[in-house]
Amino acid sequence: MSLSLNFVDNGTQHNDIVLEWEGKTWVCDSYYLALDDYLLPKVEDVAKVRAVLLRVLEQWLEVLNELHVDEIAFLPYDFSDQYTGWLRCTRRQEGFLVERGWSNVEGWSFAPSRIGSLLRSLDEFRADGSSVELPTEELLESIRKSMARAAS
Repeated sequence: MSLSLNFVDNGTQHNDIVLEWEGKTWVCDSYYLALDDYLLPKVEDVAKVRAVLLRVLEQWLEVLNELHVDEIAFLPYDFSDQYTGWLRCTRRQEGFLVERGWSNVEGWSFAPSRIGSLLRSLDEFRADGSSVELPTEELLESIRKSMARAAS
């Protein structure tokens, strides 16, 4: 299993957030991470993008660790003008059922550093591809590795 969310600085705040999932790659923009109003509010540089990405990943871990069997979490990775990209994670007895998709929730409508209630309830999630069952520790470790890369 390959899951990672990484910042690849190209100096533009566009095409620099990379989700790798099940052998495929989706490239997104860091623009709304740089504009986050809560974490380092007066800064819009590379260090801020890394800090906000790290906070996004921390929120992923927090919500996944809170889930009970059959509960669902939504993990955002793509913050765009007219939609957002998400991973829907359903807690199973032995792990998680994970599927990638999107929602009409706009990337500007919430701060990446404070995802809040969207982590547990996302209207109109549309799956885009098949779901994959992952062992708990495998999923959590992949997120921790992405966190380590964001922090470096």
